[in-house]
Amino acid sequence: MRRFACFLFALCQFSLTINLTAEDTMELHVAPNGNDSWSGTLAQPNAGKTDGPLASLTGARDALRKRFAGKAPDKPVRILVADGHYTITEPLVLSPEDSGTEKAPISYEAAKGARPVFSGGRPITGWTAGADGVWTAKVPEVAAGKWYFEQLFVNGRRAVRARTPNKFWFNILKVFEEKLSVDKNAKRAKEARQTVWLRPADFACLEKLTPEELKDVNQIVYHNWDNTRRFIDSIDPKEHTVTTSGEAMKPWNPWKKESTIVFENFRSALDVPGEWFLSRDGTIYYIPLPGEEIGKIEAVAPVAEKFIVLKGDPAAKKYVEHVNFKGLTFHHAQWITPPKGFEPSQAASPIDAVMMADGALNIGFEDCEIGHIGTYAIWFRKGCRDILVRHCNLFDFGAGGIRIGELSMTKNEAEQTCRVIVDNNIIRHGGYIFPCAVGVWIGFSPDNMIMHNEIADLFYTGISVGWRWGYDESTCKRNKISSNHVHQIGKGLLSDMGGIYTLGPSEGTVVSNNVFHDIYAYSYGGWGMYTDEGSSGILFENNLVYDTKTGSFHQHYGKENIIRNNILCFSKEHQIQVTRVEPHLSFTFENNIIFWSTGPALAGQWDKVKVETRNNWYWNSSGAKVQFTGKSLEDWQKDGHEKGSSIVDPLFENPERRDFRFKPDSPVLKQGFKPFDCTKAGVYGNQAWIAKAKEVKYPPLELPPEREPVPVNDNFEHDAVGQPPSGPEVHTEKKGDSIVVTEETAAEGRRSVKITDAPGLKNSWNPHLCWKVDYAKGNIENSFYLRVEKASMVDFEWRDWSEGNYKTAAHFAIRDAKLKLDNGISLDLPEGQWVHFGVTGVAGKGNAGKWTLTVKVSGQEPREYKDLPYSNPDFVKLTWVGFISNATDKTSFFLDDFSLNLK
Repeated sequence: MRRFACFLFALCQFSLTINLTAEDTMELHVAPNGNDSWSGTLAQPNAGKTDGPLASLTGARDALRKRFAGKAPDKPVRILVADGHYTITEPLVLSPEDSGTEKAPISYEAAKGARPVFSGGRPITGWTAGADGVWTAKVPEVAAGKWYFEQLFVNGRRAVRARTPNKFWFNILKVFEEKLSVDKNAKRAKEARQTVWLRPADFACLEKLTPEELKDVNQIVYHNWDNTRRFIDSIDPKEHTVTTSGEAMKPWNPWKKESTIVFENFRSALDVPGEWFLSRDGTIYYIPLPGEEIGKIEAVAPVAEKFIVLKGDPAAKKYVEHVNFKGLTFHHAQWITPPKGFEPSQAASPIDAVMMADGALNIGFEDCEIGHIGTYAIWFRKGCRDILVRHCNLFDFGAGGIRIGELSMTKNEAEQTCRVIVDNNIIRHGGYIFPCAVGVWIGFSPDNMIMHNEIADLFYTGISVGWRWGYDESTCKRNKISSNHVHQIGKGLLSDMGGIYTLGPSEGTVVSNNVFHDIYAYSYGGWGMYTDEGSSGILFENNLVYDTKTGSFHQHYGKENIIRNNILCFSKEHQIQVTRVEPHLSFTFENNIIFWSTGPALAGQWDKVKVETRNNWYWNSSGAKVQFTGKSLEDWQKDGHEKGSSIVDPLFENPERRDFRFKPDSPVLKQGFKPFDCTKAGVYGNQAWIAKAKEVKYPPLELPPEREPVPVNDNFEHDAVGQPPSGPEVHTEKKGDSIVVTEETAAEGRRSVKITDAPGLKNSWNPHLCWKVDYAKGNIENSFYLRVEKASMVDFEWRDWSEGNYKTAAHFAIRDAKLKLDNGISLDLPEGQWVHFGVTGVAGKGNAGKWTLTVKVSGQEPREYKDLPYSNPDFVKLTWVGFISNATDKTSFFLDDFSLNLK
């Protein structure tokens, strides 16, 4: 209770300065017509213009420094900011000497009835209209090399930096990486060069650019939960390739075939209304939106990078204390791409905020607005405690909303950030530069409260809690995530996300009474509640989750979490999911309602993972049979699962219109479900504030056209010898097993891939390599060369992973140098010689369920095996083609010239 008494104290802080009389406080005034050489004791300039208000927040800070000369104020101080527009180029920096006290806090606040706006931008004027409809203006400072900007705001809207394609993205066909430096102690090389192959039609946008134009183009690659932003080194029109350089790709999240890519910032990409482009010669180009008039637009380009910096020294126990900000608006701050670009980092973790705090105690932001910025909005980083952010409107941010804590764990209590309240805020419309950023992020920080916030319109995760991958020690504990409305997340751009996402040991953390909905990933991982690596000790209770892509709940791996009394509805592909099997209790899943109309109920190894499932209610409103990994509920319960659970319609009022209130005769109410009021999630207070949270009407998610099937042609000639091949996914255990490119032998050219097995591996299916595709409908053509030895144990498969557990189509095995088919047919293969294999089949619903294999041994007539049945007749879509070494001893086989196509 003592810990949360601090929260109550913080919630009351602002009232300290509201009801005090002039005699009780010291007041300074700031106004647009002020002067920082004046005293600030007058709200307006005197008749002789010799004294009056100050002109800036920094001027007010300096006046206080002069007044108190390093001593604490003896009574509360109010810096009253008059209505109007203020231009800032540098942040207000507060040091420990600028602190208030518990009884004499300092408040920077709007004067009564005022809504002052501080802008870190500069107006762009002097527009002229060209015959082609493009407006231009001159910016001399840019031409002189004194200023550059990458964001532009027109009439209160973020304009789109010229890009191609205008909508959605291109898909990468192939990626090759050349490591330029090697550090055996590092997980990856610090310097590398990456080349991507594009379709000719996609590459055409760059083909005619001059070298000068090309050097300013930004290449942005979206890969799972990350994005990488780079400048271009070179292009190859013959190969349709683009080469950039930076750090080596992360092996756990590299660019790969079908990663998405866009190109930004070149004149020829300026082709639709709302786009703009800035030339190095100082000319800015803009295509107006319908209705915009050349003499009436307000165009602002950012200059400032930050607005407020609280600069304490927590290691020395010197803090900025008892300072509040109330009713202030901050607009227009920039981010500039550094020369080496932006390397991928989950949650855009290296990116600062426009409001930065280190060593700050008892700080408040209330009724403030922060928008049109290039980074995060607020970050309480190191040594910040007893903080309140309440009733603030954060919008249009290049990264995310609010960050709490650090990326690494400190053992020095003075440097730990904790007890931060984020209450009743609107946090939306973000990720425009860093789509991997998060609405509210908590790192290594305990005892925080995130409650009653509207968090929406982001490309990655709504709320992220924890920063420890695995089970090692973490201080991220006892956080309360309650009554938030989190929605419109993902929007089909990134993957591996959640309405709420957790990491690491988080004992005492409670996620309750939230509403998560409309969460849609590019490929996998659009979950409502997502317990990722090592998440432990978390209670998820009384949450409503609906309209997700890949599940209302998913646990990658973790320990002793509880998912209780939640309503989980309408996930598209499957409803609840597990991934890693571990020996301990992963979670308890009880008293939940699972209601859906598409896909199966379960995904993952529910028959193997250690979980307690009981007293749940399942209902498929489409009328389809409810099954549990292919079993009836009765049989599933015989296996020890879902004790007390039932298949029953919960009788929601109108689930098709997303009204999940219960009808009076709902059977689940009689059977123990505890109803909760989901309408209380989100902001509260006066009707204007509630209406503001609801004023945005989000259109239905527009999905890209179905991807053209990406052909695969890997001959491995570009790949480095001794390294894994760049095309397929490679899975080894590094215990004597390997998959590397070699020049020992090749079917054609000089290089092939050598797959080496070893004894003592944990999983019999390792090592293995696979190509992931998305071949939904058509004729599949697949060919490759294999070279085996007597001890080789090879399995080749086509798989469909599109729904739950995979379904196999084509399959053959090689044992003792014999090809073996599922129907019993076998064929002797020569040892140590290359053999060509051709595999054809059909993808799509209603396919014939048959495939053909052609085997060509050098010097022999081809052998053709027609009408072989698919191993699983329910196979529909080809998503995975792989080669598995199932040996248990030291042995190898070789692979070359792998090709795969859909026609």
